[in-house]
Amino acid sequence: MSVGGLFSYTGRENADDAVGAGVEGSLAWYGQRSFSWIGAVVQAQLVADRQVHERLALGFQGGFGPVGAELSMYTEGAGRSNARTYGAQIVPFIASPIAYAGFRLAIPFDGEAGATIPSYGTEYGLVIGLKFPINPRAFGHSLH
Repeated sequence: MSVGGLFSYTGRENADDAVGAGVEGSLAWYGQRSFSWIGAVVQAQLVADRQVHERLALGFQGGFGPVGAELSMYTEGAGRSNARTYGAQIVPFIASPIAYAGFRLAIPFDGEAGATIPSYGTEYGLVIGLKFPINPRAFGHSLH
């Protein structure tokens, strides 16, 4: 299990380029005597373009050693010129024990129902993170 900061710079169709900052938490299971792993990830960011708004994602990740990929569902809040958007993202990345860098490709499904402004379009950009491992066994003793 690890938790830490998440930073992004992305270009988007139908919207200005955006900078985001937030938090990410992940949980990973490693195979016995193997470098392969699978896990879950959750992200929450504030995105700054013309209006600050939230971007949330929840999904799965996996990989082999320091190379991995995340597949998540996301939602991005409405901005001045764009409606709330829902979609899927894939993020191939390279990681060390406390840091990672990846390329985000986010594909929108649709915008908010009944919106009079367009949803955000396809998003692509750099994502970096600094995460700190947490030992669940240490918490187990304090929770009983």
